[in-house]
Amino acid sequence: MSNDNEERKLCVSSLVLGIVGVVFSLIAPVAAYACSIPGLVTGIKKSRRNYSASAGIILNIIALALALINSVLGVVMTIKIFFSDSDDTDKE
Repeated sequence: MSNDNEERKLCVSSLVLGIVGVVFSLIAPVAAYACSIPGLVTGIKKSRRNYSASAGIILNIIALALALINSVLGVVMTIKIFFSDSDDTDKE
């Protein structure tokens, strides 16, 4: 019985990490990675027909995808800013 209770706690923790990961995926992608990767691993390990584990897996995948998109856009914007043509101010 205690093993079942422990399994439920891990499934709920996967769900909570997925929710936190989705929230942080648009604000701080590094925090989303730190929450979503362990949440995804925990959810996959304990996904024996448990709805909270399945929801946790889905939320963690969404959080990772959003964080990856945010990271890529941040890198592209940074490259565009640093390597933009600075001759616009010289034309006047």
